[in-house]
Amino acid sequence: MNSTLFIFTVISVFLTIFIESLIFILQIKGRKFSRWFGKNAFRIHMTVVGFFWVLSFILIVLLQSGKHPHFHNIIILKWSGLILLVSGLAVAIWGFMVLGIKRSFGLNFFKDNVLVVKGSAYKFVKNPEDYGLWAALAGFALFSRSSFNLAIAIEFIILMVPHMMIENIPLKKPVFFEKQDDQFLSKNAKMD
Repeated sequence: MNSTLFIFTVISVFLTIFIESLIFILQIKGRKFSRWFGKNAFRIHMTVVGFFWVLSFILIVLLQSGKHPHFHNIIILKWSGLILLVSGLAVAIWGFMVLGIKRSFGLNFFKDNVLVVKGSAYKFVKNPEDYGLWAALAGFALFSRSSFNLAIAIEFIILMVPHMMIENIPLKKPVFFEKQDDQFLSKNAKMD
């Protein structure tokens, strides 16, 4: 039963990231979903992506109820995993709070003059939400000692690397705005 649940979880994580990346790829290629679905296009996309995220996390939680093959029995790795889990979640939440809900969920991502945040958490890490989540997943795998959780964390990280690259493409446009500690600066404006 647990191996079947594990396979469904792996498939769900893949579909979640694939579907979320698909909208970015289509938008970059100039194919607007609003042409197909009208003004509700983004809501439809977010509902589908949200469904797959919720499904993935429910499957991950259900996967924890069964027995797992362990990949280590080292106590220091287990407690290091807990520290990594907590610190990863803290960094991800910090990045989410700095970026804001609209940008975190891509609500205004492909509009002109995309806001580039370079203050707070973004001074230190380019994508604190993603890196924090990766650290949390790796920490959870170490803490739980589960080979299943380790495989899901590795899959998630491998799939998210190209997703992050796709997300960063619009930020390479010639005109954008930067946010540095609540100050908005045009890239083309003269700075003293």
